Order: sequence, then C-alpha cells, then structure tokens
Amino acid sequence: MEPPPHWQVLHPDRNEAVERRFVVMRPGWHIFAGPGALLSDPGSFASGNFSVSSKMFLFPTPELGRPYGVFLGGSQFEGESSNYVSFQIRNDRRFRVAHHTGDQVHELVPWTEHADIVSLEPTGGPVENRLAVDVQDGVVSFFINDAVVAELSGAGLTTDGGIGIAAGGDLSLHVTELRIGPNHPAG
Repeated sequence: MEPPPHWQVLHPDRNEAVERRFVVMRPGWHIFAGPGALLSDPGSFASGNFSVSSKMFLFPTPELGRPYGVFLGGSQFEGESSNYVSFQIRNDRRFRVAHHTGDQVHELVPWTEHADIVSLEPTGGPVENRLAVDVQDGVVSFFINDAVVAELSGAGLTTDGGIGIAAGGDLSLHVTELRIGPNHPAG
C-alpha cells in the first residue's frame, strides 16, 4: 500500500509535514491511526460557487471521540498563518464548523448534536457518513447525510482555496470520495 502521490499530510497546529499512514486503498484512501492531520492534494482547489462532498467510513478504534471531516478555503500551509474552514463530526453525533487561522480556532457553529450523524458502537463494524459543503451566492450550507445542519453567511468567510480531509488523531477512516462539484439543487 502506497501513499497517494502528490498529497500533503500536515499537522494543523504546527503547519509541518507529519508521518501518518495514509494510503491508496481503492476505492479511495485509508487513514490509519496516527496524529491528527490535514490531508490534501495541492491540486484540489475550489472558488466561487461550488460544493465539496466526501463519503467517509469510521472503523472501530479506542479513540472514537476524535473529530473527522473536510476542510475548504485552505491557504498558507507553508508558514505560521494557515487558514481554512473545517466541517467535522464526532462519533457522539456532534458536528462543528470552525475557522482556523494560525494557532487560533474560531467556532462558527459550536459542537452541536444532530440525529443524522451515524455513530459507531465500540463492538460494531464501520459506519458511513457523507459530508458536504455548498457555497452558493453568499451562503455556505453544511450537509450531513443529505440533511442541512447549518447555513452561514459567506460574508467574511474565506471559502476559496484548497480542500481536503481533516482527520483527528488515532482514528481509522476510509474515504471513498472527496469531490469538488456543482452546487446542490435548491430545496
């Protein structure tokens, strides 16, 4: 199993590359337990009106409470001033939207419980959750398993930039897709 070519594995707090088992496993990629990290193909960039979607499978590990999800609007990962918006879920059926600038985290939607998040029982098999972010005409909508869980004004929120996976430490995840595509249909 080989790491995906060209992908970067970055530690979100120190903005440096970290060793983490992240391998091509068709369909998609598998992320084995290791430090929390941002995973991104530098060629994955979105701007204007777009959507980002991902299908993720959480596997049993001792650290099921760690967050995982997607990020967008990523920039300046080479220095101390990284900038991105994360949309993450946890196994306790909670989600959060946060804006990260350097070492600071600004919660745009604090950890909030939502029934559409599928949780994994410690002795169960993997569970699937689909996350999507839709940026359209000044509104940013966040979806979990096709349900809108939050909508924010895009004013002052940087959504143009790199996209990728935000994986919490010590989780085992299989990501079968990370897609930039057209906007969700209205309604």
